[in-house]
Amino acid sequence: MNLNQLDLNLLIILKQLLNEKHISNTALTLGMSQPSISRSLSKLRTLFDDQLLIRMAGGYELTPKAQSIQQDLNSILNMVETLVNKQTFDPKTSEATIKLFGLPPQMHLFIKTIIKEVREQAPNITLEIDTLPKPQFSDLLKGEAHFVITGHKPANSEGKLYCQPLFEREFKLVMARNHKLANRELSVELLCDCNFGQISIQGEKDLTIAQNFAALGIDNIATPVRLKNFYSIGTIAENTDLIFYVPNHFAADVCQQHDVIAETPPKELGLGYAEVSLYWHQRHHNDPVCQWFRELVKNKVFKT
Repeated sequence: MNLNQLDLNLLIILKQLLNEKHISNTALTLGMSQPSISRSLSKLRTLFDDQLLIRMAGGYELTPKAQSIQQDLNSILNMVETLVNKQTFDPKTSEATIKLFGLPPQMHLFIKTIIKEVREQAPNITLEIDTLPKPQFSDLLKGEAHFVITGHKPANSEGKLYCQPLFEREFKLVMARNHKLANRELSVELLCDCNFGQISIQGEKDLTIAQNFAALGIDNIATPVRLKNFYSIGTIAENTDLIFYVPNHFAADVCQQHDVIAETPPKELGLGYAEVSLYWHQRHHNDPVCQWFRELVKNKVFKT
């Protein structure tokens, strides 16, 4: 490939094409016409000497070469953005985008704490916030997010990650206000006969606290409902006998919006606290936009 033929705009289109696997959707996302995207794809196929996208029965699929390109493309574009920002970054005038991922319980508290400061210090910066269930560190490793807010710990294989502690969270048991255990001092014996709702973000089949019950010799905890997100917890809890185990600050929000209460788990379960942290990848460690954001977050106090 002759680099003189390479247009940065083509790489931006290529990134979107590989993510969308769809010409019309790419055109819509980038605000371009479908014929323009088709012409760009033709140029890209010539440049890379590969079809990149192959039409299949259910749409387009990536070729092996396209899959390989996709792994590096986000990093390359992020480095270009960093190069530009190093020369021009000023929070008052910057129009950069900061991409954040976190599940609702953590993200709600995080955003509530920092959003006012961001708007005052950097009125033209865009915060792109993603709370859709997925593996916690996947977007960070692929270069599709600048920061992840999570109480999970990365696997040893997920290297090159930096971490900044944010706050400690404890957990509550959310149940209907008229639940048989409402307003009672809870015990393991009482709970082992109850039904729990499970938050199964990544397809987990066991209740989050199942191992705590198992340590006490109880391995038959009933979980008749599994949710892929947090949004229906309040509605389900107030209308059923299900109990949900959720972070305390999220429990407080649910209690304000639904006819439910939050009870403290029995000490015998040994649940304790969990630390929520801000994570970022090495590729963004020296990015001035991200450095500014980390410093802003570092100076905030998160009240759980």
